[in-house]
Amino acid sequence: MSTMPRRSHGVRIGIQPTCWTNDDFPEIGNQYPYQFILDQTAEAGYEGGSTGHNYPTHVPSLVHTLQSRRLGITSTWVGTEFTVPGRFDATLEFVRAQIAFLKAVGANDIVVAELGAAVNQVRVKSVLEDRPIFNEPQWYLLTIGLNEAGRLAREEGMQLSFHPHVGTGVQNRQEIDRLFDETDADLVGLCLDTAHAKFAHVDPIRLALDYAERITHVHLKDVRPRVLEKAVPGRYSFYRAIREGIFTVPGDPEGGIDFRPIFDALRRRNYQGWMVVEAEQDPAMAEPLRYAHIARRYIRENFGY
Repeated sequence: MSTMPRRSHGVRIGIQPTCWTNDDFPEIGNQYPYQFILDQTAEAGYEGGSTGHNYPTHVPSLVHTLQSRRLGITSTWVGTEFTVPGRFDATLEFVRAQIAFLKAVGANDIVVAELGAAVNQVRVKSVLEDRPIFNEPQWYLLTIGLNEAGRLAREEGMQLSFHPHVGTGVQNRQEIDRLFDETDADLVGLCLDTAHAKFAHVDPIRLALDYAERITHVHLKDVRPRVLEKAVPGRYSFYRAIREGIFTVPGDPEGGIDFRPIFDALRRRNYQGWMVVEAEQDPAMAEPLRYAHIARRYIRENFGY
């Protein structure tokens, strides 16, 4: 069992800026300035969110913007490249820089995904079928790299959480199990993303139950079954899946995930940390503030926060 410390600040509910604009495909929602996103984040009753591609990187400016709205930063999206030849040391330096930035803006978590040869940002490749399959040397580099990155985070009083992600080399249940079997439970936690699990044929409820003690960050995101049923046989790219509306927020009647057993698993585990609503949606099809309110109400009614 992990001896990973419990954070003392309790459960905090956030929402990602990807509900307004998209980091992988910035033309989606690029009309929204970050100040507008943060205003609506606060208006809908959230405590913060991650940084987005259009957020300031100047620490005093970002801190002032957040403090004026009484918001915090959950993490920032950190893509590692431990499996790419010649990128191991540079990846650790990149992680170190991101840790310093996050600490400076008051964050406690760093969420990472391995993007070596990933296809989630490639608009024409099947996100499930054309993604990388790591060989033994790559698995070795990935796991020792994550342990070292986790150690760097721990030295700064922060928690590293690994995010299994469609389109990458850690997508299915076998790969998730291997990664967490081969990394240090005290250094590398799980960022549970319910929708990425569902998209990759991984039962998110089973994953939450099996890894309850390893979960250190949560992305609450739903999947529309009517789109998923087309996306898998249709070999959709991540871009096409987003454009056709595969993702939505908890509480949307069109969604297919029952979050209540997941909430129960987290409650039994006495989970402490961020639970962050996320849904890469086209704001022209799904008005962000409306969906932010839907999710916030659902979480309050079913999880009590």
